[in-house]
Amino acid sequence: MGTESFADTSSQHEGGTSLSPDLTISSMPSQLMIYNAVATVLYITAFVTCATAVHPTSWRQWDYNRRAAASFFACVTMITYGVSTFFSFRAWKGLGSNAATSQVTDHA
Repeated sequence: MGTESFADTSSQHEGGTSLSPDLTISSMPSQLMIYNAVATVLYITAFVTCATAVHPTSWRQWDYNRRAAASFFACVTMITYGVSTFFSFRAWKGLGSNAATSQVTDHA
């Protein structure tokens, strides 16, 4: 166990699906879904925090405009990441097959 070199153990796992017998690498669609879900949650908190800081009765008008614009763009980004999370979930579960592949597999 201690005498094996890295080159000896890396040749055993040519497929790249596992680092060791106990540690496996998750698939790319699942990693993408997790990344998008985490980004969605972070942008939800950013949007809520930024939106609660907007006060239209502020005596500094330029401060109101900046915070309102930041809230708007945080909301747009949050929605975009949410939609991306939905589509990456569908790709991860394999729910997005087209009509041609579903017809071919039904008749085979």
